[in-house]
Amino acid sequence: MTRVMAFCGKGGVGKTFLASASVRLLVEGGWKKILAVDADPSSGLSQALGVRTGKTVEDLRKEWLSSWRGLSREELALSLDYGVMKIMEEGRGFALLAMGRPEEEGCYCKVNEFLREVLTSVSKGFEVVVIDGEAGVEQINRRVMREVNDLLLVSDSSPKSLRVAS
Repeated sequence: MTRVMAFCGKGGVGKTFLASASVRLLVEGGWKKILAVDADPSSGLSQALGVRTGKTVEDLRKEWLSSWRGLSREELALSLDYGVMKIMEEGRGFALLAMGRPEEEGCYCKVNEFLREVLTSVSKGFEVVVIDGEAGVEQINRRVMREVNDLLLVSDSSPKSLRVAS
């Protein structure tokens, strides 16, 4: 069974640091199948882990939407799995998926919904998934992280940060 841990909270409180440290500790601890998910549009986890990202989940969403017409349900599932494997980056002892930054103005609803489907599809192939969430609680509210075992709400002592965490 896959263990999923997600780091959430206000921006600038250390979520990315804790997520990257967790990935490194899991690698050092001998875990073999680790997926790090940079679910923050600012892509801090990729940098903290020293992994250069090419295509992102947002890039895949755009490609997938332009080519899905006429495919059966099975073909859609296979094309999604194949697309995810193409955009997954290799780190030292882990794989990494980056959400990317949508070009549309407004909320990140579309890419967050697609990220949820990608995580549901791909996480079963890993022992542990570590998610560095975007600032705030939108991804929790939109149930992007619906399969989470360990939700770590990161906060500093400021009233705003404590409000977001609660």
